[in-house]
Amino acid sequence: MKKVPVVYITLTLSAIFWGANFNAGKIAVEVMSPTQVAAWRFIIAGVVILALYWVKERPTWSLIKPYALIYLLMGIVGIFLMNIFLFKGLEVTSPINTSLITATNPMLTICLSVFLLKEKINFRQIGGIVISFLGVLLVLTNGLLTELGLISKGDLYVLLATTLWSLYGILGKKYVGNGSPLATTAITMAVGALFFLPYSSITTGEATSAKVMEAWLAVIFMALFCSVLAYLWWNQGISRIGANKTSLFFNIVPISTMAISALSGERIGTAQLIGALVTICGIILSTRTPKSSRPECFTQNNHV
Repeated sequence: MKKVPVVYITLTLSAIFWGANFNAGKIAVEVMSPTQVAAWRFIIAGVVILALYWVKERPTWSLIKPYALIYLLMGIVGIFLMNIFLFKGLEVTSPINTSLITATNPMLTICLSVFLLKEKINFRQIGGIVISFLGVLLVLTNGLLTELGLISKGDLYVLLATTLWSLYGILGKKYVGNGSPLATTAITMAVGALFFLPYSSITTGEATSAKVMEAWLAVIFMALFCSVLAYLWWNQGISRIGANKTSLFFNIVPISTMAISALSGERIGTAQLIGALVTICGIILSTRTPKSSRPECFTQNNHV
């Protein structure tokens, strides 16, 4: 029997971790506020990533200075604001809805790139974008596409978070395309952590000690497994099998969220299953480009 390459296993685990991220976030926001959850996730992850960055690349100010202002902007947009809205959305909406909305990140990036980077878009990409958003609407409206009023405020918060995440990627591609992916992640994460510091005081209300422990374990999981380990494995995958093949594994994320939600006792409806399938088909269609046409110098950090 042919042995499965280790990189495929680690990429699959990365996608599973990112899928579980939304379930963990839901557990955490039941005890802590969205800003407290985001603050401690990125304070912990920021310290670890900065330490790795220092050990691996021995950075100097001369290397960081050309990108300092853009790193600051990316940290505010893609770490601080993005995660405030993401966890605020998770207070109201389900992990499944959150996962499927954030899965549209590649399509939102394509749309924003047309306006901000003046990139061209082809009919296949347009078709994929329409199909994927149709799939998301199927889930958000429970199959009743004409009832847009069923879309919750939490879903809109997550959509805003996903748009900010796309903007983070576009800023990186435009201004730090030749920079180190580890440097970009470490410094922007550190910026986000600094902005989160004022919100780091913990208030757990009347939650039981068991619930508080669950919330802290969820935060630590998101910090170490979703923000650090999965990131390192993802970029290792890009270096070994290329960005095109690696990106396909991201389609496992919503499937992972659904599976974990089902195991947790959440009922998965027909509209959610069909919507997830339609969304993934649209993502594959819109992001499948010839190898020669996709730059691989900048890799967006998947810190969802």
